[in-house]
Amino acid sequence: MSEASPGSPDRPSADRPQGPALPAPDAAAGDGLEWMGEDYEEIGERPSAPAARRIVAGVLSGLLVLALLAWALPWATGSTWPQILSALGALPMWAVPAMLVLGVAALLLESLTVRAAVPGARTSTALLGHAASQGAALAVPGGSMLGLGLLAWILRRAGLALPVILTGIIAASLVEMAITSVLIPLLGLGAYALSSLLAPTGLELPGALWAAVVAVAVAVLALVLTGVLLQRRVLAGLLSGLGGAVPENVACGILHQRDVLVEMLRRRGPALVLPTLAARVLQWGALLAAIEAVGADVPLLLTVAIFALGRVLALVPLTPGGAGIAETVGGAALVALGVASADAAAAMLLLLVAMLIVPLAAGGLALALAVGGRPRHEAEAR
Repeated sequence: MSEASPGSPDRPSADRPQGPALPAPDAAAGDGLEWMGEDYEEIGERPSAPAARRIVAGVLSGLLVLALLAWALPWATGSTWPQILSALGALPMWAVPAMLVLGVAALLLESLTVRAAVPGARTSTALLGHAASQGAALAVPGGSMLGLGLLAWILRRAGLALPVILTGIIAASLVEMAITSVLIPLLGLGAYALSSLLAPTGLELPGALWAAVVAVAVAVLALVLTGVLLQRRVLAGLLSGLGGAVPENVACGILHQRDVLVEMLRRRGPALVLPTLAARVLQWGALLAAIEAVGADVPLLLTVAIFALGRVLALVPLTPGGAGIAETVGGAALVALGVASADAAAAMLLLLVAMLIVPLAAGGLALALAVGGRPRHEAEAR
């Protein structure tokens, strides 16, 4: 690599002069994260086997998904399983392949955000790590941290420095929060507000609306607080105000990583945002394709509201990725817009291929490849 990577300790930051003056962290002994303490060496190490409680939670959540699809989806749409199976059997030949292609394409685009956030990582490594991370996040409720651990481990095996990995993961996570948890739900709420003008009956889902409003409010608050904390003067003042609770070397390390992160967001903003945004557009396209496959006609703007509602429900930690819940509510929304009950349920099950089955299958394959492969040192090879 011709220049210092954004996570390297010796890269200057134009934003650093702000705030109280603090000495730079001592990186002479390693890669600049020794200030994190004894647990620092464990970051990026091979994740341990899942605890029994996590396995049980995964099994129970999987059973809950099946129960929701088996009972709640027909109930919410007013259909029966024979009717739903008949609608699925009538799908055109292109329907399932289209969902597979769109699901894989969305994963590829998301991995480009990871690639941009972690300079030095090859596209194949970013794809492997992101697929494993997404698969873990969707396999068990609250599996996001497990997924991030897998991503860090795969990137670490590729020979990338820990500062680069941590900065990249934080940057990619902030982009995901801003787009999926804030921007898309806000667009969906706007479309919902216009529903009475676009559909004869309107889209009446008051409970789901309030759930979406609460979820968006929490996400916006988290994003605003993050933005405030990323102000160097604010963060430095907060660390200083804690007195002896935060040792000076730890405070220096935190401020240093903040400088690197802000520089990353400034320099690579479009490369971070555009791939993830394009992935969400493809997933919205999967919803449009699913509706088209069952022969339904839904106002285009209202499909944005339904898609956004599904993304909000995916944040509910009750089931992996909101599976079962998103399909049930989405099916009810389609029925409210005049789609036949069996067709609405079939469309949601078809969309499930792109949104859940493809990421789970890709995640399992990526994890198998990562476990069976040998560590590579990409950072030195580039």
